[in-house]
Amino acid sequence: MAESGGLRTGQFIIRSRPQWQRRLFVVGGSLLALLLLYGAYETGRFQGGYSKFAEIQRRRELTAKMDALSETNEKLKTELAAAELARNVEKQAYAEVEKSLADLQSQVLKHREELTFYRGIVSPEDGIGGLRIQGFQVSAGGAEHHYHLQLVLVQSMRQDAAASGVVTIAIEGVRNNAPVQLPLSQVGGDTRADGSLDFKFRYFQEIEQDIVLPPDFEPRAVTVEVRSGRLAPVKESYPWQVQAES
Repeated sequence: MAESGGLRTGQFIIRSRPQWQRRLFVVGGSLLALLLLYGAYETGRFQGGYSKFAEIQRRRELTAKMDALSETNEKLKTELAAAELARNVEKQAYAEVEKSLADLQSQVLKHREELTFYRGIVSPEDGIGGLRIQGFQVSAGGAEHHYHLQLVLVQSMRQDAAASGVVTIAIEGVRNNAPVQLPLSQVGGDTRADGSLDFKFRYFQEIEQDIVLPPDFEPRAVTVEVRSGRLAPVKESYPWQVQAES
């Protein structure tokens, strides 16, 4: 392609360059300026104590430290989980030991009560070998105003014959602000015509009776009387105390 024509002015000829050459010159100049500026920037950082290689090495060291800390952190998490598991296992084992200890204590108490019971049969503390009331308790029934009575009668092994007779139980309380005594015949139960219960045993007998009290009746005490043809009668009064469920 021929160059563009020029203007002749006296001794001089002015020629115009193509536009792409001018653009190339501008771009090349800009790149050269940027390279010079970057070189000056790097030279300044180097003179100020900065080293690109040192920076790369420092980053490598920091990356290695981060990896080591991450590994240590994972290890600590594993150890913490193991410690937590061991603590839970130890806590569960301790709870089981406590439960076993409570069961053993309950068994010891039960055996002690049984031992006291049989000692009372074999050798009464007062030395009297007659008929006696060994225990009495009231427990809640399956509905409101329903109760369960439990009576234990014993006689000493010194007695050769079986003891027999009747038991009379009366519930003492208040109704309409007046004292009232309710026999078993008025609160339910399979009794004799007079409201008494039969018994016959050699060493001991447990008598149980379910009762239903009137809603307007407030119990205060229970009177138990045991009568036998050949043994002295026994009469005891117990405060109304409903045993808690075990």
